[in-house]
Amino acid sequence: MIKLLKVLHFIGILMLLAGGYLYLQTDFTQQVSGMLMVASLIGIGTLIMSPLPVALVFEWARKQSTSDKPEE
Repeated sequence: MIKLLKVLHFIGILMLLAGGYLYLQTDFTQQVSGMLMVASLIGIGTLIMSPLPVALVFEWARKQSTSDKPEE
C-alpha cells in the first residue's frame, strides 16, 4: 500500500511541477483553456500527493503503540 502511495506522490509532484512550469514559463495561461489546464494539474497533483504523509503518520503511530506496551 505504501509503495502505491509513493508512486502516486511522485506523479503528483510531477503534475505540480508541470503546472508551475506552464504557469511561470509560458503564455499558455492567457487563454481560458490554459488556465483550466494549469489549475487542474496543480490541484489534482496536490490532491494525489496528500495521502502519503497521512499514511506514514498512521504507520509511525502504529509502530509507536506496539513498542510502548510493557513487556511481562
